[in-house]
Amino acid sequence: MSRPAPLLLLIALASALMLAGALIAQHVFGWEPCTLCVQIRLWLCLTAAIALLLSAASAARQTWLVVLLWPLLLAASGMALIDNAHVTLIELGIMESTSCSPFPFYYQQLPLHEYWPGVFMSGGVCGMNDYKILGLPFTVWTLASIAALFVLVLVTLWRSIRGTR
Repeated sequence: MSRPAPLLLLIALASALMLAGALIAQHVFGWEPCTLCVQIRLWLCLTAAIALLLSAASAARQTWLVVLLWPLLLAASGMALIDNAHVTLIELGIMESTSCSPFPFYYQQLPLHEYWPGVFMSGGVCGMNDYKILGLPFTVWTLASIAALFVLVLVTLWRSIRGTR
């Protein structure tokens, strides 16, 4: 495996920028996140952290750690994509909003909403998004961004396996 450090750093940066955009939308524009939006934030935090760890492990030539971290990076970025697709389907009326729990899946074991409520407290209702940018719902834009992030993760993995930079 090659060391795909620049692309891993780009993955971490993109994840952090998407999280920053969500926090600006919430705290500057007053857009309340729903439960799935909060879960997406968790996945983006994990994606950024794992990408940074993977970059460090790759630079240190810790192959065992690299092999361990790649599935975690795929899972975190993939779950962000799945949750964003879920909330978009609810918003577009393709899926019923009753399929959205009022609590994130992790709230009992990891009460992030208590430790860091400005980031992980949900106040919105899934499917009740009135926020549009250029005529498209905000969740469509986030879905496109997270899909691009997931493609970047796949390309980075492929380049890592092939040994190219």
